Amino acid sequence: MVRVLLADPLAYGDEFGAALAGWVPDVESWRFPDGPADGNYDVLAVWKLEEPFPDLPESLKLVFCFGAGADHLVADLRIPAHLPIVRLIDDGQAAELADYACHAAFAFLLNDQKYRIDQAHGIWDPVFARRRTRADARVAVLGLGPIGSTVATTLAAAGFTVRAWSRTSRCLPGVETFSGQAGLADCVYGANILVNLLPLAPETVGILSAPLFARLTPGAYLVNLGRGGHLDEVALQNALDAGEIGCAFLDAFAEEPLPRAHWIWSHERVRITPHIGGLPTPAGAARSLAAAIEALRTAAPLPGLVRAAAATKTSL
Repeated sequence: MVRVLLADPLAYGDEFGAALAGWVPDVESWRFPDGPADGNYDVLAVWKLEEPFPDLPESLKLVFCFGAGADHLVADLRIPAHLPIVRLIDDGQAAELADYACHAAFAFLLNDQKYRIDQAHGIWDPVFARRRTRADARVAVLGLGPIGSTVATTLAAAGFTVRAWSRTSRCLPGVETFSGQAGLADCVYGANILVNLLPLAPETVGILSAPLFARLTPGAYLVNLGRGGHLDEVALQNALDAGEIGCAFLDAFAEEPLPRAHWIWSHERVRITPHIGGLPTPAGAARSLAAAIEALRTAAPLPGLVRAAAATKTSL
């Protein structure tokens, strides 16, 4: 019997529970704040540990991040170093993020932000120049993990010209790929749309900054689907006001919820969504958690491993 504490509302639905039981028939699960009477469980499935959160039991062998980015869990000192941390791998979530990126790319084609501003000011100002085509629109995707790869190939399949960058060399059909620091500058040069899907790490903090914006085509659209920490907000404000960035689609912020007095709320060239660009799907999340449990049970490599165990206490 595998004991799992589910500590994320997205895992509380009956559809998720049924899917998990289908993949792991001997699973026994609780929905936090409920838990086993003895306080012991094998796997914790959580997006982040709330304040306060009960002490983690000695029986715990795996922390499963209920999301694609687990940097906040890695940094949480309440999770002992001997515990491995894995992240969600969900094709359905990746498809939702690809939809978000495609939405922004098509908005760029249609000069959407100009007409939204015109509407807000009661201005009738049609532009009769030749409309951009998909092949005309150059998209730069930062990050080629499972989600970034899905986003890049989806945009390429839709007919956009796509470049993509990752820290290490990768190959994707229909996508021109770059790697390394020099490759980053080359990847974004002349891009009309910049989509960020990088994990947050010390070397990626503030990567969306003035030097990067300066390499884009003036009026480019920025899409941040990574973390708020990737974005230099002062540099973005300056770039928006100067017309260097024509529109910013922002789904992640340094402080969430976004403070009501923040300038981002009222800037006419910013589109805000409250970190819902891609949500875990019940079937995909259950399958991902089940795969992690099975790997733990058989001592196989853990899928989506973010932090390896510092000791050998990692099998069921």
